[in-house]
Amino acid sequence: MNVQVNSFTYNFTDGQINSAQVGLYGNNQATGEYINASVRINQADLNEGATFLTVNMTDIITIAKKKLAADTALKDATTTPQAQ
Repeated sequence: MNVQVNSFTYNFTDGQINSAQVGLYGNNQATGEYINASVRINQADLNEGATFLTVNMTDIITIAKKKLAADTALKDATTTPQAQ
C-alpha cells in the first residue's frame, strides 16, 4: 500500500511551533483496503538538536509514516478474540 500525505499542519503555542499534524492516506485498489490517519509529530520525535524550523518537511513525513506503522503494528499482548 502506498501511503500519501493529504494534509500537513504546524501547531503553535505562544508563537512557537510545538508539533506538526500529518494526515496520511493510502489505498490498495486490488483489495479495496484503505487507511486514513492523522499522526502528531512532537518535538521529542525529532532528532536531538533538531527543531521544526530546521527539519525538512520530507523528514517529518517520514517520521509520521514510521510512527503510524509502529502505532498500528499488531502486538500479541493487546490482541483479544472478538465475540461472535
